[in-house]
Amino acid sequence: MTWTINFKCNIPGRVNSGGLIYADFDINSFEFSPLPRLALQIVILLFASRLLHRVLSRFHQPMFVSQILAGVIFADGFGFGIPFKRNKEGQPLGISSCIFPAVEMEALETLAHFSSMFFIFKVGVQTDPKILKTSGLRTYILGLSCYVCPLISGNNVSYWLKNEHIKYIAPSDPKAPGFFGSIRIVELFTFVSFPVIAYVLTDLNILNSDMGHLALQVAMVANFLQLAGKTFKIGKLIVTKKSFFEQNLTVGLVLVGLFIFIFFIVRPAALWIVKNTPEGKPVKETYITLIMISVLLCGVASEYCGFSMTDGAFFVGLAIPDGPPLGTSIVDKLDYMITSFLMPLQMGMVGLKTNIPNIRYQFEFVWRAGLLIISCTFAKIMGVVIPGVFLGVPIQDGFLLGLIMNLKGIVEVSILNNWKKFNKVQIGRYALNTALVAGVVVTAAVFTPVVKYLYDPSAKYSTSKRRSILQLKQNKTEFRVLACVHTQDDVPNIIRLLEASNPTKFCPLTVYILHLVELVGRASPLLIAHPRHRSISSSNTCKSERILNAFQQFEDRYHNLVTVTSFTTISPYASMHNDICSMSVDKRTALILFPFWRQDAIYLRDDVDRQNIANRAIRTLLQNLFRNSPCSIGILVEGTNYQAQSICFLPDMPYRVIVLFFGGPDDREALVFAMNMIHHPLVSVTLVRFYGQESLTSDELFAYHKESINIERHKFLDEELVDNFRIKTMHDKTLEYKELEVKDGEDTIWEIHSLKEDFDLMVVGRQQITHTKIISGLNVDWGDQYEELGVIGDMVTSPDYNAKGSILIINQRQDVIS
Repeated sequence: MTWTINFKCNIPGRVNSGGLIYADFDINSFEFSPLPRLALQIVILLFASRLLHRVLSRFHQPMFVSQILAGVIFADGFGFGIPFKRNKEGQPLGISSCIFPAVEMEALETLAHFSSMFFIFKVGVQTDPKILKTSGLRTYILGLSCYVCPLISGNNVSYWLKNEHIKYIAPSDPKAPGFFGSIRIVELFTFVSFPVIAYVLTDLNILNSDMGHLALQVAMVANFLQLAGKTFKIGKLIVTKKSFFEQNLTVGLVLVGLFIFIFFIVRPAALWIVKNTPEGKPVKETYITLIMISVLLCGVASEYCGFSMTDGAFFVGLAIPDGPPLGTSIVDKLDYMITSFLMPLQMGMVGLKTNIPNIRYQFEFVWRAGLLIISCTFAKIMGVVIPGVFLGVPIQDGFLLGLIMNLKGIVEVSILNNWKKFNKVQIGRYALNTALVAGVVVTAAVFTPVVKYLYDPSAKYSTSKRRSILQLKQNKTEFRVLACVHTQDDVPNIIRLLEASNPTKFCPLTVYILHLVELVGRASPLLIAHPRHRSISSSNTCKSERILNAFQQFEDRYHNLVTVTSFTTISPYASMHNDICSMSVDKRTALILFPFWRQDAIYLRDDVDRQNIANRAIRTLLQNLFRNSPCSIGILVEGTNYQAQSICFLPDMPYRVIVLFFGGPDDREALVFAMNMIHHPLVSVTLVRFYGQESLTSDELFAYHKESINIERHKFLDEELVDNFRIKTMHDKTLEYKELEVKDGEDTIWEIHSLKEDFDLMVVGRQQITHTKIISGLNVDWGDQYEELGVIGDMVTSPDYNAKGSILIINQRQDVIS
């Protein structure tokens, strides 16, 4: 017996190209081979999207809008897709037809879908379902209303919009309400994506504002309600089709095995990796590789079961704990390649599938689709505003929240791309594709700048009562300080400064510690309140716990005189000032202590943690604090001597404090802070006052904050405060007062340099009101210098000055009258 087996397969063409000198390249039709064409497509889409974003970012447009428009300008019949010649068969030929031919887009589309799978996996890793536990009843009501209202409105509006009188589209089925594609439109514009909301809020720098926190919680609730609804529909479909598992038992087994693998193998393994990865050490590459393989396997399994590959990848991402060390490592490895390199191809593909010129044949369809999109959008806004009024949400905040819930992004575009087929024949399909893309782009392009314009989180700080150290001294109330901590190495310097401020029974010290951690590997920010008086083991503790331990010991040393409350904020540096300012307002602090280090001096120290923190991000954070802080700010630069490094005062060694006084509110604030220390038995305070040879005039002052000032008033306040200090020096040998007459900036520099060995702590004001001659030559072109430290602060903290002691630069809130 002879067995004959027939194999039928398509032999693929040549992948690479022989170039111009070979016959396989047709110069008349620009017929590239697949690999060169794919490379050219990637280059064009990336370059076009970046170029467009350079322009549109000035109007607060999100990146994905530029990426979609980059594809639109190469779509058929528009922009570079306009025909300029005909090929041998007489068909119109444009640049788009040469580089993006409809029949040979499989390679680019496959790469786009592959990137979409890993992007959705990264979204799952960054998603924290625990937000649902902390959300209150108000959040659940708003999330449910945000999901249900546009769904009901969209279905009702689409019910009386039929296919009749729409060219090239068959009449509507009486049993299926709505017109062609109405179900897709309602589903897309009812959808609320938690990751998209998180990304947009991050771009707008309002992620950890009050509105940002509420929007994240509402988006999470709405997102999971939609996921539950989709799961219910699939389950209902399986139940109604009883023959599904009878005929496809393998599919059922694979589906069950998929969920067992994710939640009983991947999840426990991920938790084990987190537990067994030492703090500060990277996750082993072997573990990352196994997780990536699991994503591919689960994607294949979900595709085999009738789902999308992105569904399986998303559930694998949910099984991975967000944040460090595992979630952060995965996001770091995927972020640039997926988000910045591959995802623009996904966005460009969506734009390429539009055909704007053919829309002119489908005006009846377009106005129906537009009306349906508007109804869903308006219903979602009203679904937030109306319940919000009864739940205590102001109407303006409810309106802004409704706009935020309507924002679209990469996730919606990925869903949109999965729906579409690259069909250049059916005009109705093209009209639906173009309407969906236009709706997504217009919604994001209009609502994003509107939210940016209408919501200002700093309004909360600007309306609060301003506080300063001088006002605290006059009112004789407790000294409240908010101390920010970046790394463990900041702790000794902060504790030493707080201890030198001399807490007493009549002026107790209340310290709020805020550990600043950059948001990486998760989508939602966190503000963690650490319980007080918690016993912490000295072994196997994390960095936050070791920081808390040190301040807890400081509190124990000053029982009933010092109260320490610790927090940790995990948020982006670009909006971290919102957490700092909000806590300062809520706790009514008079001073924010902010540790700072110069990039040109940090590499002189063996401090890996500080080197890993971006210096530009810290400087931006500090500048945001200057603009929004409700109280005074103290910039603390660490010294290198024994007093600066020790966590407590050294015996038989006085802590030497020196104050440089030129004049102005910042200098007065610095002197008042130093005067808090004068009764401490181990602290000596020296005031060095600089003055010129001539009287101060309006033409010879250094402009303070570039505002008009009352010179005589400031001179009077300066003299009053200095005289108060001089009176105290008559009865206390630990106090010293010096006056230095200087001629010009060079003389000032020489005098300040002569003091660099005479202090353990130098206190200076950030801005001075004094003769221009005294500081001439200091306020030159900043270049790479640190203008946020001020003229004197920049000089004394520079490596050239080589100060051994710590330096505190005080900035008083600008609109505080002192």
